[in-house]
Amino acid sequence: MNFLQKIGAIWQKIGLVQRVLLIAIILTFCAVGAFLTHWACKPDLRILYQDLDPEEAAKITDKISEKGITYELRAGGTSIYVPKEQVYQLRLDMAKEGLPVGEQGGYKIFDNGKIGVSPFVQNVNLKRALQDELAKSIQMIDGVTHARVHIVSSEQTLFTSEAGKTTASVVLRLKPGYKLSPVNIAAITNLVSGSVEGLTSENVTVIDSQGRLLSSNSDNAIANGAGTVQDYRERVEQNLQDKVEQMLTTVLGPGRATVKVHAVIDINSVSTVTEKYEPKGVAIKEEITSGSETGAGSASGEGQPAASGSTKKDETIVTEYEVGKTVTQEVVLPGEIKSLSVAAIVDLWPTDVNEAETGGQTALIMDPNDVEQLIENALGLDLEGRDSLKVVPVKIPRQENLLLDEEPTGGLDYIAIARQGSLGIMAICALLVFRMFRGAKKKVKTEAGAQLLPKGEETAGFLPEQVAVSPMAFRRQITSALEKDPERVRQLFTKWIEE
Repeated sequence: MNFLQKIGAIWQKIGLVQRVLLIAIILTFCAVGAFLTHWACKPDLRILYQDLDPEEAAKITDKISEKGITYELRAGGTSIYVPKEQVYQLRLDMAKEGLPVGEQGGYKIFDNGKIGVSPFVQNVNLKRALQDELAKSIQMIDGVTHARVHIVSSEQTLFTSEAGKTTASVVLRLKPGYKLSPVNIAAITNLVSGSVEGLTSENVTVIDSQGRLLSSNSDNAIANGAGTVQDYRERVEQNLQDKVEQMLTTVLGPGRATVKVHAVIDINSVSTVTEKYEPKGVAIKEEITSGSETGAGSASGEGQPAASGSTKKDETIVTEYEVGKTVTQEVVLPGEIKSLSVAAIVDLWPTDVNEAETGGQTALIMDPNDVEQLIENALGLDLEGRDSLKVVPVKIPRQENLLLDEEPTGGLDYIAIARQGSLGIMAICALLVFRMFRGAKKKVKTEAGAQLLPKGEETAGFLPEQVAVSPMAFRRQITSALEKDPERVRQLFTKWIEE
């Protein structure tokens, strides 16, 4: 019997339900095998560039196609994905070709200057270059993915004595879920106003890509250093946290200490004026007036008779005193720290010691009491007063900062494991189908062997013409035949194997 005849015999012996199940398994195996094979053969794509302009994306894809490398466009054609092994080499090759150029050329616009350009065009190009350079600087701020700057400067004309005000507008595209603080917005307005001649921070408008106004007149106070209470407290807390974490990092290592500080700050500004008067006055002015008159008489004028004799004497003494006083003015500025609450989580366990080898008795790098003493002295805490401190030693999990397009070093490659697992699933499915065929083939051979057993007197002890249905009876008859004529049985099984 050839292979096809055996398959046909197997197919005739199995039931309808087994036939349907076998067909379903074979179709499922073919479909799953085709899908897994296609997925396993597909290259692992990683991002090459994202947020590209259509023109730059077209130029880059043309260069990639010339090299015969597979690529894929996503996010509406603004992101390019290439095989993982080609990412870094393609970036170097694209940089050699000057790609991507970017829409913000900056002062590169003057690299290919032409002769005979009018002064108006030169001024426009200068303004464009300044806008692009400012946009590049703003994009360096954390949370800003893209920025555009528009500068409008008014020129003085013959009919006006003064030029108009120079204004600027900034459009920001932020990271999803990111919000700029008032200090960041004030920094952007100062950056733009300080880079353009004649521009003040009040004339700079900042909006985001959602159309929300980020800058306002109240931000000018922040830009001038007044700030808000919340911002001032956050800066004080951050400064104290950085001081303690930097000290602990020097001793324990990076990423092994986390410190949080809550500060209660007095925001009241008090101005006190005190006047103190002296009990004794000081004479500052004295006036003395005196007068006298003696005689028998005298004529007061022509034609007037002389008065009778009289005597008159007047004396007046006037003294002015000034009471002394002392004026004292005392001004208490806001910002005094009333109390501090410090919480610290530190990892004091050494990294190069296996606890299984030491039986769980691992010596700490520092004593927690020493850590508390260091923090107390560094921040000048008064633990007996209003200040509080809590240090908790725990094991902090180690986490490595990984780029999106880089593979974890020393970790598991889950994609490779999934691909190998898909091949294993295909092998298991093939094994199950093979086992079903094998069981059906054994059944056919058993029935064929029962029909090939010899009959008559010469074959006494072998199976009769009508084979018993019970498997146990069939086994007992084979055992009896082996006991009576083992050589004949051996020849019969040898013939089966040859067929």
